[in-house]
Amino acid sequence: MPQPQDHDQFAPPRTRGRMRAWALAVAAHGLLVAAMLWTVRPPKEADEAMVEAEFWSTAAPAPSQPVAPPPPPPPPVSPPPAPAPAPRPAPVPPPPPPPPAPPPRQVMAPPPAPPKAQLVEDQRDAEIALEKKRKLEQQKKEREEQRERQEQREKERKERLEKEKAAKAEKAAREKAEKEKAEKAEKAEKAERAERERREKIEQQKKDKAEQERKERQEQQKKDKAEKEKAEKEKAEKEKADKEKAAREKAAREKTEREKAEKAEKAEREKAEKAEKAEKERAARAEAEKKAADDKRRKEQAAKEQAARDAKEAEARHKANVARMQALAGGGSGGSSDDGAGGSRSGGAGSAAAGGPSAGYGSKVSARVKPNIVYPDAVSGNPRAEVRVRTAPDGTIVSATISKSSGNKAWDEAVVRALQKTETLPRDIDGRVPPDLVIGFRPQD
Repeated sequence: MPQPQDHDQFAPPRTRGRMRAWALAVAAHGLLVAAMLWTVRPPKEADEAMVEAEFWSTAAPAPSQPVAPPPPPPPPVSPPPAPAPAPRPAPVPPPPPPPPAPPPRQVMAPPPAPPKAQLVEDQRDAEIALEKKRKLEQQKKEREEQRERQEQREKERKERLEKEKAAKAEKAAREKAEKEKAEKAEKAEKAERAERERREKIEQQKKDKAEQERKERQEQQKKDKAEKEKAEKEKAEKEKADKEKAAREKAAREKTEREKAEKAEKAEREKAEKAEKAEKERAARAEAEKKAADDKRRKEQAAKEQAARDAKEAEARHKANVARMQALAGGGSGGSSDDGAGGSRSGGAGSAAAGGPSAGYGSKVSARVKPNIVYPDAVSGNPRAEVRVRTAPDGTIVSATISKSSGNKAWDEAVVRALQKTETLPRDIDGRVPPDLVIGFRPQD
């Protein structure tokens, strides 16, 4: 395992001292700024235009009064030379040009002699022109020397920059070598630590594997023992279950019979509760209808009259069905006149049997079908939809068709779907299911 004093492989490298580097950088920048300021310094004196003027007098001196030659001009005062940055041979100044030779004199009539003041002024102008010429040559010489000094300083500055660049490159190379050395040492340390951790991990894996194998052997032994005990237990339970099965089947048969009786009793109770609930709802609706507007009362009255007519028509159909069934039963009893009174009883019994469903059979069918009616929409009024249902002897619904529409197609379809979902009708009190009957459904019943 790695020791606490080991270097962390994810830690940043240690920072070295940088004071020397900062000092060198500041010195180099200072020298560079000084050289730039010295280079861009303006010259001491502005250049002046070179002007040269010569004056010659056309008047010849009188032979009787010769003119004395002008005194020599004073030597020019040169400005003190600027200090040179380095000893360097000064360029030899070119010799001043000789004065121009006077043109040949023309023999002319001697004019009158000019006044002496004019001659003095001409001489002074010539001296001024020569002085200006010397000054311009001196300024030109100084500019040449200044340019040479600037070139020398630029050369020294470049040499100094080259030396600094070489020193920086040497320092960067030295720092790079030290960094590579430190990285190699760190890599070697990491490799050694990784190898140590790998060996420790292998040893730990061996220990874990041995422990796992030991646990697996113990678990296998426990599993074998448990399976053996389970087999013995299952065998005993099977024998016990066979005995209990017969008892359960017997109890189940008895329970089924009890449930059938309880269901019949429950159906009767539900029927009574639903009838009571329907009576209460009708009373509440009647109370609400009394408080409604005149228009609503007229609509409800019309709906009631229609319901009365539907009830009369249903009663008439029921009586017609009873009469038809009695007629069929009477024809059968007439065919057995040889039996006498016994045939009459049989015929009477047949008439009773063929007289249609019992009085409570309609409520029983409605109780089974209505839970399957799914109709979320609101219905105005309480229309009646009559459905003709044909059934098999065991009560299975063979077909269900609308014999009289309620005027609301959605309600008619919902009633037919509920009958199809019901699949079978309950048996009547005589244990049979009518093969053909007409059932009416209202949304608010």
